[in-house]
Amino acid sequence: MDGIVVGVDRSAAAVGALEWALEEGVRRGSKVTALCAWTDLATAGYPLGGVLVTDPARVEQLALETAEELLKDATGKVAGADGIETGVAALRGPAAAVLAEMSRTADLVVVGTRSASALSRAVLGSVSSSLLHHAASPVVVVPEPRPAGTRSPRVVVGVDHSPQSKAALQWAADLASRRGWPLIPVFVREASFDEVASDLSLAELEDHERTALRSAVGTFEGVVEPEVVTGHAGEQLLELVQPQDLLVVGSRGRGGFTGLLLGSTSTSVAQHAVCPVAVLRAGVHA
Repeated sequence: MDGIVVGVDRSAAAVGALEWALEEGVRRGSKVTALCAWTDLATAGYPLGGVLVTDPARVEQLALETAEELLKDATGKVAGADGIETGVAALRGPAAAVLAEMSRTADLVVVGTRSASALSRAVLGSVSSSLLHHAASPVVVVPEPRPAGTRSPRVVVGVDHSPQSKAALQWAADLASRRGWPLIPVFVREASFDEVASDLSLAELEDHERTALRSAVGTFEGVVEPEVVTGHAGEQLLELVQPQDLLVVGSRGRGGFTGLLLGSTSTSVAQHAVCPVAVLRAGVHA
């Protein structure tokens, strides 16, 4: 299954994720598949679509009908979505595990979060402990829809010049190019940095870093606005984004972007950001 796979249920967050996936599918010219996962919880009497069922075949049918209905509604709201290939799937198993399996052949997996503290159980299970750890493709986590901010949208990407963050930067540049958005590479300097040990002033070091960030973008022809900030990486990145943006982070699991370690800050960023967050794990196909 290639293209974009998006986990769906009837929550507002999942609907928002589906619309985001369709918008990205239009820009990529990629197929978008709406996936509704179902488990033994459903066969034990878990309500799906307001109907209590115990027959596995009926649960699967209801899951498929739910995906079809949500896809039809979202397609009608996203410009150009009726011009790309779309599909639905209903697979048995924990949603995060099913989506992780689909990520082996997908270009991108998209999921929604209900709030900064509660993830959509029907779609994600636990993003922090399963999908973000196991996905073989980039994952975009989309929060519940909220009003956009006052400026134009941007692609913000955390960079520490590790191989993984460089891959995240290139992925972010490709997306920014497709959308015509400014690209904001961000280097977060730890507050404990000892500028006395350097022959350069702090201002000179920051200028040098901005030059390096701009150079690392490579062939990207759009607007590039490098940022160098001080503090905790996750907190600083969250402060830079508004709901209309996309935040991109890379992680090597242990090491990599300071503080952006899977199971800690990168998961927290995905859960707490007001905008969609793309996470690229080490070794994923981008």
